[in-house]
Amino acid sequence: MITTGKIRRILWILLAGILLTSATFMQYASAQICGPAPDGSGRGPLAVTRADYRFPAGVDPMVLGDRATEIWARMYRPVDFSTGPFPVVVFLHGNHGTCGIGASPRSDNNCQYTSSGTCPGGYVVTPNHLGYGYLAERLASWGYFVVSINANRGITCGGGVAGDGGLNLARGRLVLRHLQRLSQWNTFGGAPASLGLGPNDFIGTMDFSSVGLMGHSRGGEGARAAYNLYNDVGSPWPAQIPDSVLINAIFEIGPVDGQTARTLDADYAVWQVLLPACDGDVSNLQGIRPFDRMMGNFNDATQKSDHLVWGTNHNYYNTEWQQSDSGGCSGFGNPALFGPSNGSLLQRRAGRLSLLPFFRGNLGFGAIPSFNRNFNPSYTLPAWPTRVTRGFNEGTGFTSSFEEFDQATGINTFGSANLSSGLTGYSHGPIPEHVVRGAAISWAAPGAGTYFQTNWTDPGFGVDISSLAGFETLDFRVSRQTDMAAATDFSIRLVMDDGTVSGALSGPVQLSTYTTLLGPPSGHRILQTARIPLSAFRLADLTNIRGVRFTFDNTRSSAIYLANVRVSAITACQPGAGIEGSDDESQLPNPYSVTINEAMGRINNLRTVTAASALDNQSGVEIEVSSRQEFPVRNELTVLRIGGKDFKLSQYPLNGDTGTLIFTLTSQEFAQLSNGDPVTVQYGSDASNEFWNLGQLDKSLLDK
Repeated sequence: MITTGKIRRILWILLAGILLTSATFMQYASAQICGPAPDGSGRGPLAVTRADYRFPAGVDPMVLGDRATEIWARMYRPVDFSTGPFPVVVFLHGNHGTCGIGASPRSDNNCQYTSSGTCPGGYVVTPNHLGYGYLAERLASWGYFVVSINANRGITCGGGVAGDGGLNLARGRLVLRHLQRLSQWNTFGGAPASLGLGPNDFIGTMDFSSVGLMGHSRGGEGARAAYNLYNDVGSPWPAQIPDSVLINAIFEIGPVDGQTARTLDADYAVWQVLLPACDGDVSNLQGIRPFDRMMGNFNDATQKSDHLVWGTNHNYYNTEWQQSDSGGCSGFGNPALFGPSNGSLLQRRAGRLSLLPFFRGNLGFGAIPSFNRNFNPSYTLPAWPTRVTRGFNEGTGFTSSFEEFDQATGINTFGSANLSSGLTGYSHGPIPEHVVRGAAISWAAPGAGTYFQTNWTDPGFGVDISSLAGFETLDFRVSRQTDMAAATDFSIRLVMDDGTVSGALSGPVQLSTYTTLLGPPSGHRILQTARIPLSAFRLADLTNIRGVRFTFDNTRSSAIYLANVRVSAITACQPGAGIEGSDDESQLPNPYSVTINEAMGRINNLRTVTAASALDNQSGVEIEVSSRQEFPVRNELTVLRIGGKDFKLSQYPLNGDTGTLIFTLTSQEFAQLSNGDPVTVQYGSDASNEFWNLGQLDKSLLDK
């Protein structure tokens, strides 16, 4: 039974979603011109130069107070400043070895530079920050200052600290320290001679009201950290940086999430994440979680989006990371674009096709909004070297939610009863790899009688979702639970109130007209967004709508996840089937596989520490482990698992040997462990097919 409270809640959600000025509506409606997204990945008209700046390492309490870090970066900029000032984009790499040996590929299997600023004999310093030159030079040619930071000293490959296990808050503070230096040169001068100009020649050349960040892997969470640390109430950073900094746009590649004591999002900034479908490092694609969380902020009118890029791995978006992290790809239509070493030209092309239109569409006075069509699944993509599926939210401030699946199975978000018929499975709950809830739906007998219907109101009540109320599209997120060769298709109908339980139905609209539902590639059930113009339902009256019916009438049997059913103020287009651009797949290399085995290792010693820096100088216990098979430097946290308990504070020894790890536990944590508990090491807390068996815990070895 519908109550006055329910009606008020529905009206409140509607008002929250459409409190926009008429000018804003006209701006968005007029900007949406049906057609393909423009290719923004080309080279621009401006000549570009590059130069480095680097300052001696030292302990900077505002970055990381227990060890030395350094300010080191490469700057890419237009040669001619006459069309400036230019927006500033800061690139931040992720976690990786800091010393490498050999060539083609170089093996970055040592971390000594992190602690000492030197590498062992025969090794070179890994230039982690130079791996994005293929992106930076091209972006600079369109009129941007691009600064790619080297975070090797103290941070990359460094041991975590309490509340910052991945050192991503430290990464964020390092970004802000670089912005401080850049702002000083922009305002007062004093730029170093290594940048190739006079000390005052950079004054007035950079626009700090248009700042963008790109973070790869741990650098992704580091970019979000920089954004939040600058904007925190009472933050010390605005007083440190001469210019007022507005971070408007954040782009992330395969980022981590949750490695700090803070939850880090990018509310009120335009945000895009590129997720490599064959990621072997951040293998649970946790970078989708900020997108999920930001979907819940209905005061944020800034665009959020994701590209799930099939056939790509984690490492090859950085050309200096020369060995594959991935054991290959799996699933229909998901061939690998990469081999075991030396990068991937096709993968770099994918990176340019995502990053360049993002910044060109959202950053600076010369931004071209039409480049955002590359992220909106209403538009076809230019030719990509692989399949791409897209998630999109033009800003929750422009949407109203009608089903979040946050109630018990069978109940709509607003308390009305949903309907289902002919299904083999229907339940509300969490979706793998996501932090949103959805409906798990499966069927085996397609037809008009096989459906799920979400009802926003009880019979006798309807909601106005017409253009006069400010709405243009029906949006929802969807993924398949299991893989098969053919696409899954079904029809969608609006439900009009006619006083009956089931309601009156609009004509059907086919999912395949607006998106192609394949996958999940390599088992990743990442939700993609379907956007259907309300006009496609061909209803003369949209002022009395009760819900949406999903009728499973076109695919013999399948299983899907459905989430975030909303109406939007932003116009959608009818793109036609097959929205993902793709080159001839004959160009793609065949998938390869790497056998990942259980490795053996040993516990070297257990020792009491009276003032562990990782524990804010509290006492604890260090457990040192080693193996002949290296513990590679990755972006997912290394986990010591003892008797079912996980411990994530770890570091490599001072000599950078990646065959040894030192884990730090509090004294209380160690006391709660039992003799004989099995001990293993793996990456991340999820189930893993790669782990090191270290035998059983013998607590009598403490301090022996």
